[in-house]
Amino acid sequence: MKQPFNFPEVISSLKESELISRVEIKAIDEIHESGIYKLRCSLIPSKYKLEIRFVKTQEQILYSYQLFSNAPIIRWDNSPHYPKIKTHPHHFHAEDSNIVESELTGNVVLDIKKVLSDITKLIVKYEC
Repeated sequence: MKQPFNFPEVISSLKESELISRVEIKAIDEIHESGIYKLRCSLIPSKYKLEIRFVKTQEQILYSYQLFSNAPIIRWDNSPHYPKIKTHPHHFHAEDSNIVESELTGNVVLDIKKVLSDITKLIVKYEC
């Protein structure tokens, strides 16, 4: 089943987060019921950034949430290229470069909350 997608609600969820200092819309390209959306969020501490990409088609929403500093750190996405993972197509690119199961479901508003929670825990671990 296709998950709902409400871009203004996505932006609101990001702006409500204490982790995010700035949300920058890098691209919006909408045609009928399809669209491409790219965001870059500046985080606190400022050395971290979160890039978010959505590709909305009539059938599905492809997503990518990538935390980086000078280089990529972790990423969640649902590109269907790891069919052996139990949560396929949802998967997580861990810090150690392993590709593992993901708790994300494709419901972007709920997923963003999970992503921000996990990133907060990771930053706390790095900064302590």
